[in-house]
Amino acid sequence: MHSDLFFDSIKGVKNRLQILQRIIAVLLSSVSVLTAFLGNLSFEKYDIYEDLVYGEAERNIMDIYVPESAYSNEHNGVILYIHGGSWTSGKKEDMSARCKRFAKKGYITATMNYTLYADGLFGKVTALTMCDEIDLAIDRIKSFSEEKDLNINKLAVSGYSAGAHLSMLYGFSRADKSSIELVFTANQVGPSDFHAEVWGSTGLASMLSGIEITEEMINNGKAEEVINLVSPTAYVTEKTVPSILAYGGTDMIVPSGNAERIKEAFENAGAEHSYILYPLSNHGLGLDPLCEMEYTNTVEQYCKDYFGYR
Repeated sequence: MHSDLFFDSIKGVKNRLQILQRIIAVLLSSVSVLTAFLGNLSFEKYDIYEDLVYGEAERNIMDIYVPESAYSNEHNGVILYIHGGSWTSGKKEDMSARCKRFAKKGYITATMNYTLYADGLFGKVTALTMCDEIDLAIDRIKSFSEEKDLNINKLAVSGYSAGAHLSMLYGFSRADKSSIELVFTANQVGPSDFHAEVWGSTGLASMLSGIEITEEMINNGKAEEVINLVSPTAYVTEKTVPSILAYGGTDMIVPSGNAERIKEAFENAGAEHSYILYPLSNHGLGLDPLCEMEYTNTVEQYCKDYFGYR
């Protein structure tokens, strides 16, 4: 009897704490919105160059945001944003708010469409072909820089969810192939490891690699090679570009093993990174405004450090 009362009491305390956490999150969110609004009053203007073609595929178009100050800078960096959508949906406009936010702060930004996976495209559209399109988009930014005399000589790639996976996969495996020097990545809730113990199956690894993983491959060890082909964790070394890694503490879409494994990979390699956990937030990262402010401030600090802005 007494034990029931004790556990009921504990449960009541936990419920009240959860309610209090939500109230605090709402209040902090209101403060964050007000701060952002007041800050916007002093932000600089920018030009938007929309629907620039960067390749031959139907979705090979991108937008570039150029702040006024960039035209007179001796050199510039650019942040290329990659949208999410489970590799099967989404569009460049999904990242426009982020592009505008940093364009207002004086940084050139860009956002791209890429070819999406769909039924009937197994083996034809993969994470690797999406990375090929990121290569093409970067080439287009370089030619755009030459057209506008912007001298863009530093690049960051950034993404959300599936876009963060592509940002990490490209940034960790192809940095040396980029036509503009890639100096950091910034990623929110990005899938990082496609082993079955993280996702419950190897289905995503098969889809993203375009190679059907069979039971025989799992038994003879060949599945490991396929899984690692599309898992950003497999590419992390001490030379991996500095990266910002952000995850939600209650994310039900990207399992927690992704956050744990990418953090562990960077720590074990001794590679430079900033890890930000949004403890109350799910996949949308909406319940931790202070963490979102920390993430935004960290991205800006990386811009200053690695683009060379002071």
